[in-house]
Amino acid sequence: MHYLILSKSLTHAQRTARLLQREGVFASVTKAPQSANPGGCTYGVKIGARNLERAQSILQEAGLAAEKLFSVDAHGRINEVEQ
Repeated sequence: MHYLILSKSLTHAQRTARLLQREGVFASVTKAPQSANPGGCTYGVKIGARNLERAQSILQEAGLAAEKLFSVDAHGRINEVEQ
């Protein structure tokens, strides 16, 4: 299982991923699936489930808190997570 942190733009997703990587959290930029974003072209940052709390803390401190957060299970099912 992993999480997808949606971003406002590709640039925002890249900044978010770089910040997390500098702090030792593996993060990669990915295009958000249509089921997570029916409104158009959005990017997100993919992180492992074990890193969620640490990533949220890092992003909160940096003022880059997630707009939306989705969990993605092993079968690819996506569910929005309440924050």
